[in-house]
Amino acid sequence: MNILGRWRGACLFSAGSLLFAGCASTTSSRVDANRAAYESWPFEVQQAVLSNKVLVGMTPEMVQTSLGKPTEVVSRSSNSGEDEIWVYRKGGSGPDLGSSSVSMGGGIGVGGVSVGGSTSGTPRSSSKEAEEKEVVFRNGVVARSDFGT
Repeated sequence: MNILGRWRGACLFSAGSLLFAGCASTTSSRVDANRAAYESWPFEVQQAVLSNKVLVGMTPEMVQTSLGKPTEVVSRSSNSGEDEIWVYRKGGSGPDLGSSSVSMGGGIGVGGVSVGGSTSGTPRSSSKEAEEKEVVFRNGVVARSDFGT
């Protein structure tokens, strides 16, 4: 393969790496996506969101901005009415990919024959217990949360 072909391959690999990295949801990207709403929230709520915490009384929009989308949503009847439970899982076996670790790298050499790229992933161990936390909504606001202050 000539140097131009290697250069194109390295560029495509780098572009793919950047695209892949941009798919992750971060607190700052969630805040940016909801900037107008975020700026209208009380200071204590803004601080909780930036710290990935949940306060009693927060709305679903506030919680999703703080933590991202839940792994699972469950409805449950209680003495006080109908609760909506947002479940967040990390680790163990289940649908959440948040516990996987993926790293990618690439490089190109000029004046020599050096083009490289690598990917590695750390798959989740099925023997590891999953960490599970819940946010319970009642009447459209947080009534209880495992993501305390």
